[in-house]
Amino acid sequence: MAMWLFVAASTPPRALADARTDFLVRMLSTSAQFRVRTQAALALGGQAPQTNIVRALIEALGDEHPAVRAASATALERLKDPSALSALKAAQSDRDSSVRAAARSALASLETTARPAAATTTGPATATGANGAAVFYVGVGVPGSQVGLSAPTLRNLRQHVISEVTQMAGVALAPENEERRAAERVIGTRKLVGFYVDSSITRIEQRPDGSVRAQVSVIVGTYPGRDMRAMLSGAATVSGAGSQEEAKAQAIQAAFTGALRRLPQAMQSGVGR
Repeated sequence: MAMWLFVAASTPPRALADARTDFLVRMLSTSAQFRVRTQAALALGGQAPQTNIVRALIEALGDEHPAVRAASATALERLKDPSALSALKAAQSDRDSSVRAAARSALASLETTARPAAATTTGPATATGANGAAVFYVGVGVPGSQVGLSAPTLRNLRQHVISEVTQMAGVALAPENEERRAAERVIGTRKLVGFYVDSSITRIEQRPDGSVRAQVSVIVGTYPGRDMRAMLSGAATVSGAGSQEEAKAQAIQAAFTGALRRLPQAMQSGVGR
């Protein structure tokens, strides 16, 4: 044991980092447990971009489990390597909604990085989003839950909210957990208007006919200050065809989609306040 500690301590930091990367790539490619593969994908997203990492994550977009595919898309979004664009575009057609949402979010982020000039305005922003230029800089939080949903489910729902938000004209997505100073710098440099979308699943009702009804609330605040500007609500009922879990997920997503239809109007009215 003493010798092992000595060898580890004398190993150069770069070698340790490479060994960790190789281990994560191996776990992503070979582990029989999807939870291990999912965690490996997310961990690789926090590494410095390398060809072998990006290649492994692209391959994992074809994993048999949707949690691994979604995590790989999220990791590729963090790495911002343009070589993943083609694979992410294909992932938009994935059979699982959480994977499609993660792929769309990653594409929006990568395409913004690849075309910075197109997303930068030279004059004060207006609320029209003319020529596709970004007007709003929007942060999206992980939804809260008053109905006992798990953390992975809430992360997947955040991807659905991101998908809805980034399809709106004039929106640039803020990175998750962005520092206040960094957000202020982006908003000031690009002359954008910052908003933050926070949300919660407030009620899920399983009805006698097998259908599921979900209710959600969305709070629209300033960003990065998060002073409340508007509250939106949405509700949706989905037939119980298929499993109850699938119906529940579809109902929640549909409720968010309904609530977020009013987000552009809420942001427009918040300009200049």
